[in-house]
Amino acid sequence: MAHFCTKCGTAHVPGARFCDECGKAVNAAPAPAPAATPALSGVKRRHVMIAGGVLAAVIVAGGALAWLLAPEAASASSFSRAIDAHLAADEAARDKLLCLTNLPYQKEEIRVASYDSSTRQWLDILVRGGLYNAPVEQSSGGWVAQSQFVYALAAPGKAALRGDKLCVAKGVKVAKVSGYDQVRDLGVQQVAMAKATLTLTDEAAWFAKSPDRALILQRLPDGDLQVRLPMALVDKQWQVIDEAQMSQAAMTGAIGKSSAAQGAGMLDKLKSVFSFGGHPAVGKWQAAMGNVLEFTSDSVINNGTSTKATFTTKGNTVTIAPEGAGEAAMDIIVSDDGSTAQISMGGMRVTTLRRVRD
Repeated sequence: MAHFCTKCGTAHVPGARFCDECGKAVNAAPAPAPAATPALSGVKRRHVMIAGGVLAAVIVAGGALAWLLAPEAASASSFSRAIDAHLAADEAARDKLLCLTNLPYQKEEIRVASYDSSTRQWLDILVRGGLYNAPVEQSSGGWVAQSQFVYALAAPGKAALRGDKLCVAKGVKVAKVSGYDQVRDLGVQQVAMAKATLTLTDEAAWFAKSPDRALILQRLPDGDLQVRLPMALVDKQWQVIDEAQMSQAAMTGAIGKSSAAQGAGMLDKLKSVFSFGGHPAVGKWQAAMGNVLEFTSDSVINNGTSTKATFTTKGNTVTIAPEGAGEAAMDIIVSDDGSTAQISMGGMRVTTLRRVRD
């Protein structure tokens, strides 16, 4: 069978490679097909998928483990959680905030002299709350007869007692907290001083309905429901600690450890930072003119001269009354973070102080 050139149409023998007329290549061998990449078998593909899944799981697990092992950050939520847990677990600390101890409430009767108007006014508030019966006036008898008023504890009053205390609520929780941005390092221990505003929970029925609720609150030890609590990062969680633990942190660098003391000045440094063991002004301060004042728990040191003084604290205000003639009393108003203070005398501001850190 004859074959023809596709270009010029000239016939050529079946085995020819080129056209005799025009020279075009004929009968060219077809190009080999590209080798196909062998597909992964089902078993291999499954192994690859499993390996990828395991790697992803390891990465996720490693991130989760790192998150779990990381120390708790100082924040409003972490401090609130720690304070709430402390007050829920420590009944004594809770009762100190919630209970009245200004009178012997456990007695069936309280007798008040007629001239003791302050105590009578307070008990009259409790009468209006239903805790005591209306007072009965009696004569004390004796050589000099005096009139007195007897207040008998009513059934609701007995139910409101917790031991010898009269409590207004069963619980308390944090409404607002600060101080988490003022963390200090004591060696390997992180500490802070939290200032928390609290709110009552599960109030007693008589207190919740009392028309004198605000007046009753003022009689509580912390009538404004504001507290200052020392905090420390213990076992990677923020916790409320007591003064003894804070002192231990100052001396050893860590709570719960018994390493050697880091220096006799550590506790004083701690007190100056967090106002422990004295008043908020304890420590060294530099005035605007450059001179350095130092306040201890019982003295004022100015240019190396020490003067004994009496310190009275109300909130962040410290009233200093130096001993000796010719020395005027002055007020020091310390900022919330303890870094600055204002000195005033007779209600007039004298100068600004900045705390000197050792």
